[in-house]
Amino acid sequence: MSQSLGLIEQLYINIKQAQALTVINFKSFPQRIAASLVSIISIGCVAAVILSVLAMTEGMMKTLHQSGLDNTILVMRAGAVSELQSVMFPVEMNILANNEKVIRDEQGQAQVSAEMFVNAEVNFNDASGEQVSKSLALRGISATTTLFRPNFKLVSGKLFNTGVRELLIGQAIARRMPELIVDRIITLGGAQWKISGIFSDENSVFESELWADIGMVQSDYQRGNTIQSIRLALNDSNDLAALEKEWQDDPRLNIRIITEKQFFADQAESLTRLIRWLGFPVALVMALGAMVAALNTMYAAIASRSKEIATHKAIGFTPFAISVSIVCEAVLIALVGGALGILPLYLVFDGWTAATQNASSLSQIMFNFDINAILIAKSMALALLIGLLGGLLPAFKAMKLPVTQALRD
Repeated sequence: MSQSLGLIEQLYINIKQAQALTVINFKSFPQRIAASLVSIISIGCVAAVILSVLAMTEGMMKTLHQSGLDNTILVMRAGAVSELQSVMFPVEMNILANNEKVIRDEQGQAQVSAEMFVNAEVNFNDASGEQVSKSLALRGISATTTLFRPNFKLVSGKLFNTGVRELLIGQAIARRMPELIVDRIITLGGAQWKISGIFSDENSVFESELWADIGMVQSDYQRGNTIQSIRLALNDSNDLAALEKEWQDDPRLNIRIITEKQFFADQAESLTRLIRWLGFPVALVMALGAMVAALNTMYAAIASRSKEIATHKAIGFTPFAISVSIVCEAVLIALVGGALGILPLYLVFDGWTAATQNASSLSQIMFNFDINAILIAKSMALALLIGLLGGLLPAFKAMKLPVTQALRD
């Protein structure tokens, strides 16, 4: 019993001593901040890189997961992994639309939409008058397309007129390219098109597209009467497997069907996987460099304060208390570095619209950086882990440092 009380008392003394030394180190830290600057900057860069990778991934995932409906199926040619690779004909759409599982309106018309998808080169003049060329997704839509976009909303301007070269641009494009305003004339495929309006769709992937009359897109891009995808609204999406087998058994059809929600989820997975493969290895290499910088900083601090450490030991501070105070100082360096890396990124880039190349459509997809509390916590946790690991070996060295040698040094 007395031995247990002795251990508890010793532990209490160690904790109190560690607390006192940590407070002393924190108070004197501003005088040593210049010596710790390399570690602070290194850890700040790591935190900024990892947060940017996470924010890009989160923003892209959110954009693609907000696209598509669960009860809408996307029909493409068999073997096509994207709308760009698919070619279909109106006769196939009529066969699909006549299925009894397709939702019909009050007039008995099937809810079906034929669409074209083109990777278009858009040419316009920027604010300085210099000509700019961008690769954007141009979608030819029919009159029923808006039935499959319940979040569609006209932000400014008006809908395009059928049979003329007018188009709508998504809000993400308008944010990314502020030169594209209502009534602006742009060049698509060698022809002049007028921007009739700007639309939003709750930050879905459709905001990265240009929308125009499908007939004009077919005509200008010499596609005849072909279409690339068909959207159908089903009474019950749980019948998808049976419906797919029914249509595959029909010799008139050679198609692939998938729910629109799943189609965009698959695209999100492939795009974010690429970002992770590129971003995380870079962040890992930088993290190792930052940890080495933290090690060097703390070793240098021990070397410059060896007499101070020896004095602490001589007056009764335990090696445990000294080592804990050194680890806490390393964590403080990491905390300052993490904050310096995260705060500017949050203030400047949260909600910022970025663009990346969609490997499936070869056009740009816009998304917003989404820097939330969870991503900030993950980035800060990594910074603190680097500081903790960078302080452990120096703390162990300080614990084993003989008093006589430290005083002599």
